[in-house]
Amino acid sequence: MRLLAVGLMLILVRPLWGQDSVIVIDPDARPSDSFVRGGPPPEVVAELISFYNDSSTTRMQGDVTLPAGTRFEGKLALYRGSLRVAGRVAGSIAVANGTLYLHPGAAVDGDILVVGGRLLRSEQVEHRGTERVYWDAAPVLRGSDGLLALRERRRPLGEIATARTTFQAGRVRTTLSLATGGTYNRIEGLPILFGPLFEFRPMAGTYARIDLRGIVRTAGESDLRSDFGYVARADLRFAGRTEFGIGGRLYSEVEPIEDQPLTAGESGWSAFLLQRDYRDYYEREGVSGLAYVRPTSALRVELSLSRDAERSVRATDPWSLLRNSDRWRRNPLIDDGHFFVTGLQAEFDTRNDTERPTTGWLIRSRFEHITSDDIAPVALPLVVRPTPPTGGGYATDRISLDVRRYSRLTPALRVNGRLRADGWIAGDRLPIQRRLSLGGPDLMPGFDFRAFTCAPRGFTDPSNPALCDRMIATQLEVRTRLSLNLGYRWPNRDANRPGRFIGIEEADLVFFSDAGKAWLAGSGAGQVPVNRLPVLREWSLDMGVGLDAGEIAAYLAKSVSSGEPVKLIVRLQRRF
Repeated sequence: MRLLAVGLMLILVRPLWGQDSVIVIDPDARPSDSFVRGGPPPEVVAELISFYNDSSTTRMQGDVTLPAGTRFEGKLALYRGSLRVAGRVAGSIAVANGTLYLHPGAAVDGDILVVGGRLLRSEQVEHRGTERVYWDAAPVLRGSDGLLALRERRRPLGEIATARTTFQAGRVRTTLSLATGGTYNRIEGLPILFGPLFEFRPMAGTYARIDLRGIVRTAGESDLRSDFGYVARADLRFAGRTEFGIGGRLYSEVEPIEDQPLTAGESGWSAFLLQRDYRDYYEREGVSGLAYVRPTSALRVELSLSRDAERSVRATDPWSLLRNSDRWRRNPLIDDGHFFVTGLQAEFDTRNDTERPTTGWLIRSRFEHITSDDIAPVALPLVVRPTPPTGGGYATDRISLDVRRYSRLTPALRVNGRLRADGWIAGDRLPIQRRLSLGGPDLMPGFDFRAFTCAPRGFTDPSNPALCDRMIATQLEVRTRLSLNLGYRWPNRDANRPGRFIGIEEADLVFFSDAGKAWLAGSGAGQVPVNRLPVLREWSLDMGVGLDAGEIAAYLAKSVSSGEPVKLIVRLQRRF
């Protein structure tokens, strides 16, 4: 446990790079004009492909060395490997998914472009030209003809059942879409979303949007107010040195109680395929508004207000591909009523990519003040809720924190860490629909689903509700890139372009460890005083290893602090 805590603190500190008499150009070095933070833009990838495929370019692959005293004239390109230059190059150099070394005495008369690697340059080097380094991998592959081609982007699973069309009329762009909601669940079945999106740019720096979505719930025989829901949203944004905006929503929708375990899409696929719904739900109908300001590109601060009616719903019996004869887990009752929520959220995001980050920070914190005048509480054991709320004057405060750090030590080696904390801080105890748990395939995959719910001994509820006041969890992982090429490439009619690859080309080998604790705040047996966190020896710990191929990943996880067996977890998205 101590090693895990120390390791997490270490990766949450910006890595320091240092080599004797060597200048390392990479996105974690001191900011300068010699590199560009973030993934390679499409125009840079196109430039790389054009440079490499030019008939006047000398193309190389693998590890190549130009020793001292040699001279090379013309354009030079390398794909996958290391190019070590100790002589003179009279021309430009491009490296795709490799490393360029400029050793003492090297001289380059031309521009340098490195995409998907690093530039390591000695101080005793002559260079006349520009230097650009993009550390994130170039989405290219080398065909049988020796030329580079753009690797086709695979369509995410969430977009498979999506149809849309877009047309422009003056300054208004309209998009009509029909899509699944991506959250197949035991309440709605498969929610189908449809409707128009209107986007309008009246002037430079101003953007307006109206998004109207109807929701058709396909489960049938539910106790929802209607088999038809809706979400109507309007946003107005003003961009400039300081960006700010306002927005509002009207909604009648089914909302999950916790955003873990698993993402919404993964939970939906699990429910559809295996009849295992890892989330609980309630119905809410109301209105909300927000205002935000973005003083810098990395920082966003938001104030939101919402007023909605929240009510319990029961699980129906939607169809599943496997285990269709099993019974769905019951959906727990919630504390029904009308709730007014004031939220303040701050987000600091320096990640180089929101979907597959390799460097940067994500820090998200949210405070909520929740009140109600007509809450109808569910009966719970007194140890869980010592003072049940009455019908009026209910008020509680909740805070959440999500800190993530992504560090790339080498082009193939990454270390990532996360700290997640959430829970009640003041006022009346949290309503059921905002309580917490731990255990399952997300934050603590080495433990059973909801292994830690804070339910007292003797309390039985087939819905297995989350009852904890607070939770905290840390995640640490080490990733290294592997080339697998497991699959088959279909031939392309165009001999100059590679065909579609079916299978796994590359994957991350992942070693990970997680630690966490969920608890009730109080002075009773098994509780933690409200003014402190649990000591480390009270936390639960797991470890594991996995293979992440991007669109699908498989992990083996084992709890260390208990005797639970090894668990196999399949994920459709990254752990974090």
